Amino acid sequence: MLEVKSSAPHLANATTRADLASWGLQPDAIEGASQSSGRLLYKGANGQPEAGLWVCTPGRWRLSIPRDELCYFVSGRAEYRRENGEQIQIEPQTLVLFPSGWQGECTVHETMRNTYMLTAEGPQAPDAPAPIATFLRQPLAQTALVDWGVIPTMLHGQSLTSGKLLYKGPQGRSESGIWRCKPGRWACHVTRDEFCHFLAGRSTYVHESGEIIEITPDTVAFFPQDWKGVCTVHETVTKVYMIR
Repeated sequence: MLEVKSSAPHLANATTRADLASWGLQPDAIEGASQSSGRLLYKGANGQPEAGLWVCTPGRWRLSIPRDELCYFVSGRAEYRRENGEQIQIEPQTLVLFPSGWQGECTVHETMRNTYMLTAEGPQAPDAPAPIATFLRQPLAQTALVDWGVIPTMLHGQSLTSGKLLYKGPQGRSESGIWRCKPGRWACHVTRDEFCHFLAGRSTYVHESGEIIEITPDTVAFFPQDWKGVCTVHETVTKVYMIR
């Protein structure tokens, strides 16, 4: 189901959707001619923030990351190489945070697909160290999560949360990681824009307008700032997320 006009735009079956739009040739090619396609989930004022699905065919090209970007690669194989030699090998179920200012090149060996969120631009300190990407393999299989306590706005049950922080930007500009939540029902107020790729579990979000949003495994969703409603977690949920 495609529900991008929802109070919280969302897409089911993100890793297998075929209804993608052509986004043309990947610019700044070095070798080959990588073709991009995708599906936009959300785009804010002046194009910031942006979230969606992206597919890229084999080839090699230069890139410069203008804003913090979270990518969850669900298929394909590629290599990202930063100008100083830093390398990130991409394989299915790799979660990567590319910080603003990261520059290098990408070689796509097998057509890759990811879900992503680009944050809004933030000020860069002139003396800031060179940005380093952080990544994590197999987020769904992670067991060494930190206890983040019970949801403070419970309406029924005791939803215990845990997680793993992947990245937190300067001045808290963006935050990303893994979040797990056990069953229960609670009042939900989204205080900052949040992108989620739900990997496991089932939950229902009911917006204050009465709109019902069903979340199943492999659903991506964008909850805008000040979204309010009630969340009921039916089966323990695990997601990767980015808030800004």
